Amino acid sequence: MMLMKKMRTAARLRSQLWSLKMPSLCHRSFAAISTYKAVIFDMYGVLIPSPVKLATVFEQQNSVPLGTLGRAIRTGGELNAWKRFMRGEIGAEEFVEAFGRQCSEIAGCPVPIGSFLSDLTSGPMTRPLPVMMKAILCARSRGLKTAVLSNNFFQLNGDPFLPLDHSLFDVIVESCREGLSKPDPRIYHLCLNRLGVSAHEAVFLDDLELNVKAAVQLGMHAIKVGDLAVSVKELEGMLGIPLSGFVPGPDSAPWATKLPMDRLTQYLRKALHLSDEADPVAVQQLSPSQSNSLYHLTTGGRHLLLRKQQKTSRAMETEYRMLKSLNGSSIPVPEIIDLCEDPSVLGAPFLLMEVCLGRMFSDHSLPGLTPGDRRALYQAMQHTLCQIHCLDTRVVGLEDYDEPVDYMGLQVRWWTQQYRDSETPPIPAMERLIQWLPLHLPKHQRTTLIHGSFRLENLVFHAEKPEVVAVMDWGRSRLGDPLIDLTFSCMGHCLPQDNPLLTGISDRGLVQLGIPTVEEVMGQYCSSMGLEEGIPDWNFYMAFHLFCLAASHQGESKSTIAGQTGSGRLAEQVADLAWDFATKEGFRIFNAMPRAPHAGTSPLKGKRSKITGAGL
Repeated sequence: MMLMKKMRTAARLRSQLWSLKMPSLCHRSFAAISTYKAVIFDMYGVLIPSPVKLATVFEQQNSVPLGTLGRAIRTGGELNAWKRFMRGEIGAEEFVEAFGRQCSEIAGCPVPIGSFLSDLTSGPMTRPLPVMMKAILCARSRGLKTAVLSNNFFQLNGDPFLPLDHSLFDVIVESCREGLSKPDPRIYHLCLNRLGVSAHEAVFLDDLELNVKAAVQLGMHAIKVGDLAVSVKELEGMLGIPLSGFVPGPDSAPWATKLPMDRLTQYLRKALHLSDEADPVAVQQLSPSQSNSLYHLTTGGRHLLLRKQQKTSRAMETEYRMLKSLNGSSIPVPEIIDLCEDPSVLGAPFLLMEVCLGRMFSDHSLPGLTPGDRRALYQAMQHTLCQIHCLDTRVVGLEDYDEPVDYMGLQVRWWTQQYRDSETPPIPAMERLIQWLPLHLPKHQRTTLIHGSFRLENLVFHAEKPEVVAVMDWGRSRLGDPLIDLTFSCMGHCLPQDNPLLTGISDRGLVQLGIPTVEEVMGQYCSSMGLEEGIPDWNFYMAFHLFCLAASHQGESKSTIAGQTGSGRLAEQVADLAWDFATKEGFRIFNAMPRAPHAGTSPLKGKRSKITGAGL
């Protein structure tokens, strides 16, 4: 009893203090493009199963009229037993007695609330929902803060019921500890203050409409959770990042066990000049690949990316050199820390670099943004590409990069050989392309630094402004034809949404979305780069890119039994699409050819030809 009196007194005191601290609320409007720094999750119905379904099953099993518990929760105002329990003003024993009496009066029969409370803290209710856990891990890997804001209660042992991994959240706010419960705006402000973010910088997820409305009134973007998959998709659109597929499944070994933590910690303390008292290293694996694994590390207040490969590759060495050379130049790149080739550290070579916090997008239609914001981001993307292509490699210490001779010819021959080495059943369109591409190489090829994989997914944008703050994945960079980068960045513009290999946006209504068309992208690029004649060979480059993609997927097909996988069939589809572009290029060349004189006229103006005259 003494413990419960202390709990009630503390709850009242916290509520009074918040009444003194809370400023008056005012309405604010924010720009459509918001900077999200945190995601706040309700627990029941969002991170763990909803108690509403549990209550229905309980009522059915105990012959209690359906809806009894819901009526008891909704009646009695702020002083009913349920809400007092959520605010920590009464303990579990007192709640069972008071709420049981209330439910029994409504039902007209005894209601064993003690049994319901036991069900509420056991079985499925103790198992977090995997789809939301993966979303949280992905969000944190991109530098977003996460929080739990839950109407919760103290169990019989005096501890709140919270069957979650606390390390996944920067802040945990529980009503029973604060003496406040949703939808009271004060508890939302408490959570925001502890996260260190403003209302418009947070996204809030809850399964109850009244809690969602309260968050919206404070300036937060809120998502009412019903179907979990739909809600995660909506959150993806708001954050502009993928929230699934980055982490191993629940049956995978713990991430920290995939790396020798003692040796990694020792290495990081030396490389980052950290003291022995620095925070422990936290590891999250972003890519489960055995040959090229990517990890997110946090230690000493720093966020790092670690890419480990089975052996030092040309791509790894290229990326390390490029990031070292470009750091401090006009090209925004992440800060590279080290290329470690000492096998005694992790058993394989790895790259270590700083994480660039900002916005990343995987969906080229940029859901959740306004048309003006989409256009600004695509223009920033092209501006960055022009910066790369205008860079004087001598200024950044890359003067020894070999300038290729007949770059596109070399690329066509190399990819033809890749296809031959992995050839299964012949693909007719590939055979035609192998003959056609060498005969139609661009006659005028410029040479600049090229990224080699320049696309939306490899860019980090400023959190608030339409500005690229980092270009990632430099492993394919070299000196070569810059139109390789330009056409690669526009592949999505030329493919439909349902393309099986590269999701496109050609059928999404680019004008309505505010996304520049291919013609506008080419115009911006040509204007910035001083290309007065435009890009007449555009279709050739598109055919070449799709030819490479088909060759790559043919290789994947060969690695399976008899090539009987989707990769082989997809390779044929992509090759057919490549041939479509080659055909367009053929028509362009044909139409540009000088025409022979029409019948009945002579090459000499005003005279008939002898053939025509004879025919008359």
